Amino acid sequence: MRKIILFLPLILLWAGPTWAQGSGAAAPQPIRPIGVVTKIQAGNFTLHTDAGPDLLITLSDSVSFLRVPPGSTNLNSAAKINLADISVGDRVLVRGRISDDQKSVVAATVIVMTKSDLAGARQAESSDWQRRGISGTVQAVNPESKEITIIAPTTTPAGISTHSVTVTLASSAALLRYAPDSVRFSDAKPAAFDQIKAGDQIRALGTKSEDGSRFTAEKLVSGTFRNIGVTVVSVDAPGRAISAKEIQSGQPLLVRTNADSKLHRLPPAVAQNLAKLNSAGAQAGKSGNESGGNVQQMLESAPAFNLAELKPGDSLIVVSTEGATPSEVTAIDIFAGVEPILAARPKDSKNAALGSWSLSTNEGEGGP
Repeated sequence: MRKIILFLPLILLWAGPTWAQGSGAAAPQPIRPIGVVTKIQAGNFTLHTDAGPDLLITLSDSVSFLRVPPGSTNLNSAAKINLADISVGDRVLVRGRISDDQKSVVAATVIVMTKSDLAGARQAESSDWQRRGISGTVQAVNPESKEITIIAPTTTPAGISTHSVTVTLASSAALLRYAPDSVRFSDAKPAAFDQIKAGDQIRALGTKSEDGSRFTAEKLVSGTFRNIGVTVVSVDAPGRAISAKEIQSGQPLLVRTNADSKLHRLPPAVAQNLAKLNSAGAQAGKSGNESGGNVQQMLESAPAFNLAELKPGDSLIVVSTEGATPSEVTAIDIFAGVEPILAARPKDSKNAALGSWSLSTNEGEGGP
């Protein structure tokens, strides 16, 4: 879950003012900026803060440097280091006082998570999600028992099937939810259980029962996603936008893309396999040892294409979060080569099913 989970404990540890409010204060204000080191010089370094601005961090002779492993909730495991041990790309939290012009900070303490430590932790976390994760579409929510029933895809030698799983929450389970109109997992916010509803997609990390019918979640992320079948009307490649028409409703839809959007063209065999998920006669299969991971891998490994390749009349499936304006979406993923999937969709279905994959990794800012 990238830097949100890995660095959040330190944000909580040093909770307090994060920025001086104006420059009229009688004395410099204490702040605790967090960000990535972009430049190191004798006696200072430049911090690109998560808030946006760059800060020059000046170092006095009394400044202390502490290296902590990702996921730390306190400084018990901190090790003293020197400026020479910090590298460009490291994430740091600085405790100090900001200048009147709000452009520099005199550091008292610099807490460091090194780039290499973070990379190792991310890889370990990604492996953990692949090994102990489950994903699916919410079928029902029981607010009294706090149980979520999902339909999870399973890849078997015979193809793709689905099965029902009841998800319960561990006592200390962490809940997150995607923000409207955002394609970045780093924009996900802490969520309440009652925000989860039927039709949402979730991905959870935890423990599966022996028969695969129940799952206890330690972490759970959810979001309302739209898998929209569209026909291309026109393409504005320089503007990174597609004017389209929704196949289901016939309504116009403006599809915006950005640097985080992924465009894939599905091979015919993959499209035919996924079309089975949309078949009105598809039956739930037995629980397997996989929970949609292979479906996700098939989608993510499909060849990429660019907007300039599209032409009017092409069929696409556009995946987005639920945005503020129904007639406009920002695409998380766009899939071409989807005619078999759209043809297999039940007539009364508003979404084109691609499996429970929308919470998948999207480069460095994707899901878990």
